[in-house]
Amino acid sequence: MSVEHRVRPEVRAMVRPRHGGDVWGRADVRDYSSNVNPLGPPARLYEYMAGAANDMENYPDDSCAELKEAIARRYDVRADNIMMGAGSAELIRLFPEVFVHPGDRVVMPRPTFSEYGFACRLMGARLIDLPLPEDDAFRLDVDDLIGEMVPGTRAVYVCNPNNPTARMLSRGEVLELVEEASRRDIMFFLDETLLELSERDRDVSCVGEVEAHDNLFIIRSFTKSFAMPGMRIGYGFGSREVVRYMDAARLSWNLGTLEQRVAARLMNEEQDHVRRAVAMLVEEKERMRHQISLILDSEVRLPDSYFFFHPLNGMGLTSPQFREAMLRQNVLVRDCSSFGPPCGGYSRFCVKTRDKNEEFLSALRSVVEGIGGGR
Repeated sequence: MSVEHRVRPEVRAMVRPRHGGDVWGRADVRDYSSNVNPLGPPARLYEYMAGAANDMENYPDDSCAELKEAIARRYDVRADNIMMGAGSAELIRLFPEVFVHPGDRVVMPRPTFSEYGFACRLMGARLIDLPLPEDDAFRLDVDDLIGEMVPGTRAVYVCNPNNPTARMLSRGEVLELVEEASRRDIMFFLDETLLELSERDRDVSCVGEVEAHDNLFIIRSFTKSFAMPGMRIGYGFGSREVVRYMDAARLSWNLGTLEQRVAARLMNEEQDHVRRAVAMLVEEKERMRHQISLILDSEVRLPDSYFFFHPLNGMGLTSPQFREAMLRQNVLVRDCSSFGPPCGGYSRFCVKTRDKNEEFLSALRSVVEGIGGGR
């Protein structure tokens, strides 16, 4: 006997999002599909993990006090402006659980990170997609988004820089959106997980604005900056009231002792690791752009972030076809067709270290030569 009739309608219709980083079972494949620190985790990561081993017999600190204090020092905010999550994915799920009611209007650009829509649909929200213009390289127009902040709108989502398009808004543009949303009693969800590996992080981040804007919630993650997606450590910033309500709804002990201790050490002692990665990415991004332009015999736009979102029309391939062609070279890129039209004609791939970028370029050159294009 089926249980389908007992399942909430929103769940019956759900299809799980697809993501990059699917390297399991592919021992020889080099991953360019996930946007993490190209230097890998800090060298002392395993030392930090070993240092936490003696505390495994006790329950974790449910308040994550030590880790919050470390994050507060790094970002110059109060510890009670911070909440922790089992990866930023938990905070993405939690935000609509706390602030979105069934039938509420929720606005987000398209394409963008698919977990936002997934979490909102699960809560019965009515999703309003704002298509980003392909003919303007998917730039988000602030006025267009404000135009969607109509009565009945409960929340607006912005990913900055945006995934998968690698486009970035200025701090002033983001704050204009936040303040306009506030005037209309709309919550504003801002994803800055990709910003920390940008040379513009300090100029663009809105973390310091959360106490002054009680409709703003910002997420970040250890996944990108410290290249450790295998340990699920995300964190969010909001006013004390926003954090209080979200913290009340989260799972108990959502971060284990190992994650808390390691993350606190990383935040306190490994900021140079992040800075080295940023400096390298600035140089390598421009070099990659130039080399890809030569291989494809066409101009490639320099991304605002540290990954490329590139059209494949000049190669005559779809995103799934390009992914398979690169896999035959043992290189994994992101099939962007899951982001919806027109992303089936684009691929996303990240910038890494010089030697790994050379491996990518060699694979790309082989693919282009195989289809009779480029030079």
